[in-house]
Amino acid sequence: VGRLASPAGLQQVGLGLGFSVLASLVNLGVAIVIGRAGRRYGSITLQADSQHLLTDVWTSAGVLAGVAAVALTGWRLLDPIVALAVACNIVFTGIRIVRESASGLMDAALPRPELQIVEGILDGHRRNGIEFHDVMTRLSGRTRYISLHALVPGDWTVRRGHDALDLVEADLAAALPGAVVFTHLESRGGDAVAT
Repeated sequence: VGRLASPAGLQQVGLGLGFSVLASLVNLGVAIVIGRAGRRYGSITLQADSQHLLTDVWTSAGVLAGVAAVALTGWRLLDPIVALAVACNIVFTGIRIVRESASGLMDAALPRPELQIVEGILDGHRRNGIEFHDVMTRLSGRTRYISLHALVPGDWTVRRGHDALDLVEADLAAALPGAVVFTHLESRGGDAVAT
């Protein structure tokens, strides 16, 4: 803001740009590696670190754009204007990182695509005469929790009901690796057995 009121010439442009480009390339490489690891492991911390480093890359790109604009036009006000735009990007990115991190620390239902996977698996087992109710999901950090009640025909044995739920649990675990599945077996005749 001070430079908007009294624009000043740029000093040691070549050296500054060289260091800026080098640092940006390093930050970009590290951000990509950390971002992939964050998505693979479901780590909020790694994803936030990746976004932070990408913000540094965009900051450097803004600096380069400002310096290049001043060099091409001679208009010194471009440098602080670009700097303010970069500062706004940093603020908005920071707000987004805080919001995403806070929501990641709070329990929430599974994302819509994963809920559809759960429903698809349950639909497949409904064809075998099983009904489901009280299906609840929760995402806590990177762990997925699925809880459900299964109603089986009244003439099924407890063994047959347990075997059917073992298949449901196995299918859910295969589709959503690492998911913790809780099931409750109920007979449509009224008796219930927990598993």
